[in-house]
Amino acid sequence: MPPTKRICLITNRYPAHADDVASPFVRDFHLGLQKRGVEVSVFTPYYETSEDDWTEGVTRFRWAGGRKVVGALSPFNPRELLHILSFLKQGKRQFFEHLEKTQPDACLALWALPSGWFALQAKRRLGIPYSVWCLGSDIYVWAQKPILKGLTRKVLQEADCLFADGFDLCERVRKLSGKHCSFLPSVRKLPSGSRQKKVMDSSKFNFLYVGRWDAKKGLDDLIQAFSQATGRIDSANLHVVGWGEFGDRMRSLIAELKLTDRVRIVGRVPTRLLADYIRQADCLVIPSKSDSIPLVFSEALQMGTPMIVSDVGDMGKLVREFQLGKAFPAGDVDKLAQAMLEFVREERGYSRRIPEALKLLDSDRAVDDYLKATNTAKHSHTPAVSLST
Repeated sequence: MPPTKRICLITNRYPAHADDVASPFVRDFHLGLQKRGVEVSVFTPYYETSEDDWTEGVTRFRWAGGRKVVGALSPFNPRELLHILSFLKQGKRQFFEHLEKTQPDACLALWALPSGWFALQAKRRLGIPYSVWCLGSDIYVWAQKPILKGLTRKVLQEADCLFADGFDLCERVRKLSGKHCSFLPSVRKLPSGSRQKKVMDSSKFNFLYVGRWDAKKGLDDLIQAFSQATGRIDSANLHVVGWGEFGDRMRSLIAELKLTDRVRIVGRVPTRLLADYIRQADCLVIPSKSDSIPLVFSEALQMGTPMIVSDVGDMGKLVREFQLGKAFPAGDVDKLAQAMLEFVREERGYSRRIPEALKLLDSDRAVDDYLKATNTAKHSHTPAVSLST
């Protein structure tokens, strides 16, 4: 088939502005497609935000909700069930209006659900081919639920191409669908160049955490491990960048462990300042209890920062293969504390093979790999079909 000229990206989230933490890699992928001459339209749900300056080519469909992401809504809550039903009904109606206006050659659904469900409707009604890019929560969480597992499998099986942003995730998608799944990294490019602002005391050894403040992210394990490590070293600080409901518990734990003078609670920061934090850190710690390859992993590589990671998803594998730092068993506070001690005391050469790892986790490569796979897929479609018939 001829190269795809028009693509509809269907995504659960699309960032509203440069500092929005809602799936920021989607914007980079969108722009990467455009740079290669592809006409891209984006279909995504509307969510309330303080600002919205990225609107060109992006349709944010209206529904009864908008304060909470649809995946966080409970079908057992009557009000939230109505929001879920509105999401599906209003989203489907507006999706077909979007397709009639944009006439795409193909769709790419980011997340198997609910984006993949929209893509499936378009293929069944109009014959528009679609691909699915699995991104973790759709397979690790949603596909584990009895009813949603069957729907996820159907979406995957009827797709023309399957992708996932982790090697372990690829294998899970293959087992669920019975079809081949290709690795496609989700990567955001951070601002490069010289430091804009000094954010850390260079006379100290600086550990850094970036992400949601959530027990599932292992932040409580990190604070406890840091407490153990500081009992044997007195020249290290821990900086905590992010946001989340675990904030109050985190502050209480820091006070309880008498770490208020050693742990710097930073909060949410603009993208350029985040780059400065990662660049200036001596070690990034990712203590997640469940993850694939989080965005901050590739962001640390871009800034040349070594890591300590929990051995979940693909993080431990990549750290060992490219000698990027240390991995520890998820949830093992003692092993994490030991890794932090060793990082402070030992001679490190963990940056040497970062360029090799960056070749694997590269946003430009992701765009090229997607286009190569979909342009060689054996499917055809005549887009000029009226949606009113």
